[in-house]
Amino acid sequence: MKRILLGVLMVMLALAPLAKAQVKAGTPAGVEEELKKLDHKWLDSERTGDLDYCEKFFADSYVLVLTNGQTYTKAQWLGILRGPDRPTLEVLDPTDIKVHLFGNVAILTDHTTIRGHDSKGVRMDGEYNVFRVVIKQNGSWRATGVVMNQVAAKK
Repeated sequence: MKRILLGVLMVMLALAPLAKAQVKAGTPAGVEEELKKLDHKWLDSERTGDLDYCEKFFADSYVLVLTNGQTYTKAQWLGILRGPDRPTLEVLDPTDIKVHLFGNVAILTDHTTIRGHDSKGVRMDGEYNVFRVVIKQNGSWRATGVVMNQVAAKK
Protein backbone atom coordinates (compact mmCIF):
# COMPACT_ATOMS: atom_id res chain seq x y z
CA MET A 1 0.00 0.00 0.00
CA LYS A 2 2.87 2.37 0.84
CA ARG A 3 4.42 1.67 -2.57
CA ILE A 4 1.19 2.63 -4.32
CA LEU A 5 0.91 5.88 -2.34
CA LEU A 6 4.56 6.67 -3.02
CA GLY A 7 4.04 6.00 -6.74
CA VAL A 8 0.96 8.22 -6.88
CA LEU A 9 2.85 10.99 -5.04
CA MET A 10 5.78 10.75 -7.48
CA VAL A 11 3.43 10.94 -10.49
CA MET A 12 1.67 13.98 -8.99
CA LEU A 13 5.01 15.71 -8.37
CA ALA A 14 6.15 14.93 -11.90
CA LEU A 15 2.94 16.38 -13.42
CA ALA A 16 2.78 19.51 -11.21
CA PRO A 17 4.98 21.66 -13.52
CA LEU A 18 2.79 20.71 -16.49
CA ALA A 19 -0.35 21.73 -14.62
CA LYS A 20 1.21 25.05 -13.61
CA ALA A 21 2.10 25.74 -17.25
CA GLN A 22 -1.59 25.50 -18.14
CA VAL A 23 -2.54 28.37 -15.78
CA LYS A 24 -2.73 31.70 -17.59
CA ALA A 25 -0.22 34.18 -16.26
CA GLY A 26 -1.70 37.44 -15.00
CA THR A 27 -0.93 40.85 -16.42
CA PRO A 28 2.41 42.07 -15.06
CA ALA A 29 1.74 44.74 -12.39
CA GLY A 30 3.91 47.36 -14.13
CA VAL A 31 2.10 46.97 -17.44
CA GLU A 32 -1.30 46.98 -15.73
CA GLU A 33 -0.52 50.27 -13.94
CA GLU A 34 0.89 51.78 -17.14
CA LEU A 35 -2.32 50.96 -19.01
CA LYS A 36 -4.56 52.26 -16.21
CA LYS A 37 -2.66 55.56 -16.24
CA LEU A 38 -2.95 55.60 -20.02
CA ASP A 39 -6.74 55.22 -19.74
CA HIS A 40 -6.87 58.32 -17.51
CA LYS A 41 -4.48 60.29 -19.77
CA TRP A 42 -6.57 59.40 -22.81
CA LEU A 43 -9.82 60.62 -21.29
CA ASP A 44 -8.19 63.70 -19.72
CA SER A 45 -6.87 64.61 -23.18
CA GLU A 46 -10.34 64.35 -24.72
CA ARG A 47 -11.89 66.30 -21.83
CA THR A 48 -9.33 69.14 -21.88
CA GLY A 49 -8.99 69.30 -25.67
CA ASP A 50 -5.39 68.06 -25.89
CA LEU A 51 -6.03 66.90 -29.45
CA ASP A 52 -2.34 66.74 -30.38
CA TYR A 53 -2.05 63.89 -27.88
CA CYS A 54 -5.21 62.24 -29.25
CA GLU A 55 -3.92 62.55 -32.82
CA LYS A 56 -0.76 60.63 -31.89
CA PHE A 57 -2.44 58.20 -29.52
CA PHE A 58 -5.28 57.08 -31.80
CA ALA A 59 -4.14 54.42 -34.28
CA ASP A 60 -5.18 54.95 -37.90
CA SER A 61 -7.59 52.03 -37.43
CA TYR A 62 -9.32 53.73 -34.45
CA VAL A 63 -13.10 53.24 -34.27
CA LEU A 64 -15.47 54.67 -31.65
CA VAL A 65 -18.92 53.08 -31.20
CA LEU A 66 -21.38 55.14 -29.16
CA THR A 67 -24.33 53.79 -27.20
CA ASN A 68 -26.74 54.58 -30.03
CA GLY A 69 -24.67 52.48 -32.46
CA GLN A 70 -23.19 55.48 -34.27
CA THR A 71 -19.57 54.89 -35.29
CA TYR A 72 -16.71 57.28 -35.89
CA THR A 73 -13.28 56.77 -37.42
CA LYS A 74 -10.21 58.51 -36.07
CA ALA A 75 -10.57 61.35 -38.59
CA GLN A 76 -14.29 61.77 -37.92
CA TRP A 77 -13.96 61.82 -34.13
CA LEU A 78 -11.01 64.23 -34.16
CA GLY A 79 -13.00 66.41 -36.57
CA ILE A 80 -15.84 66.62 -34.06
CA LEU A 81 -13.46 67.35 -31.18
CA ARG A 82 -11.81 70.13 -33.26
CA GLY A 83 -15.02 71.55 -34.71
CA PRO A 84 -17.82 73.84 -33.62
CA ASP A 85 -19.96 70.86 -32.48
CA ARG A 86 -17.36 69.81 -29.90
CA PRO A 87 -19.06 68.65 -26.68
CA THR A 88 -18.12 70.32 -23.39
CA LEU A 89 -16.95 67.59 -21.03
CA GLU A 90 -16.93 68.65 -17.40
CA VAL A 91 -16.30 65.14 -16.07
CA LEU A 92 -14.87 62.19 -17.99
CA ASP A 93 -13.79 59.81 -15.25
CA PRO A 94 -12.95 56.12 -15.65
CA THR A 95 -13.11 53.91 -12.55
CA ASP A 96 -12.86 50.19 -11.88
CA ILE A 97 -10.39 49.76 -14.75
CA LYS A 98 -9.62 46.13 -15.58
CA VAL A 99 -6.70 45.22 -17.85
CA HIS A 100 -6.56 42.08 -19.98
CA LEU A 101 -3.25 41.70 -21.79
CA PHE A 102 -2.70 39.49 -24.84
CA GLY A 103 0.83 40.18 -26.08
CA ASN A 104 0.73 43.49 -27.96
CA VAL A 105 -3.03 43.86 -27.51
CA ALA A 106 -4.71 45.05 -24.32
CA ILE A 107 -8.40 45.21 -23.56
CA LEU A 108 -9.39 47.74 -20.92
CA THR A 109 -12.83 47.65 -19.39
CA ASP A 110 -14.01 50.41 -17.09
CA HIS A 111 -16.95 52.29 -15.70
CA THR A 112 -16.87 55.87 -17.00
CA THR A 113 -18.87 58.78 -15.64
CA ILE A 114 -19.60 61.57 -18.14
CA ARG A 115 -20.94 64.98 -17.20
CA GLY A 116 -21.25 67.69 -19.81
CA HIS A 117 -23.30 69.00 -22.68
CA ASP A 118 -23.32 69.03 -26.45
CA SER A 119 -22.69 72.16 -28.54
CA LYS A 120 -26.36 73.14 -28.22
CA GLY A 121 -26.33 72.95 -24.42
CA VAL A 122 -28.21 69.65 -24.15
CA ARG A 123 -26.94 67.69 -21.11
CA MET A 124 -25.27 64.38 -21.86
CA ASP A 125 -24.66 63.10 -18.35
CA GLY A 126 -24.43 59.37 -17.85
CA GLU A 127 -22.74 56.27 -16.53
CA TYR A 128 -21.16 53.91 -19.05
CA ASN A 129 -19.48 50.53 -19.16
CA VAL A 130 -16.71 50.93 -21.70
CA PHE A 131 -14.63 48.41 -23.66
CA ARG A 132 -11.36 49.89 -24.99
CA VAL A 133 -8.74 48.20 -27.15
CA VAL A 134 -5.15 49.39 -27.33
CA ILE A 135 -2.31 47.91 -29.35
CA LYS A 136 1.42 48.24 -28.96
CA GLN A 137 3.02 49.64 -32.14
CA ASN A 138 6.71 50.47 -32.34
CA GLY A 139 7.00 50.30 -28.55
CA SER A 140 4.06 52.62 -27.79
CA TRP A 141 0.47 51.87 -26.82
CA ARG A 142 -2.14 53.27 -29.22
CA ALA A 143 -5.93 53.27 -29.06
CA THR A 144 -7.67 51.30 -31.77
CA GLY A 145 -11.24 50.92 -30.57
CA VAL A 146 -13.91 51.90 -28.06
CA VAL A 147 -17.41 50.55 -27.47
CA MET A 148 -19.64 52.36 -24.97
CA ASN A 149 -22.69 50.88 -23.26
CA GLN A 150 -24.87 53.16 -21.14
CA VAL A 151 -25.75 51.80 -17.71
CA ALA A 152 -29.50 51.81 -17.17
CA ALA A 153 -30.75 54.19 -14.51
CA LYS A 154 -31.75 52.48 -11.28
CA LYS A 155 -35.47 52.54 -10.56
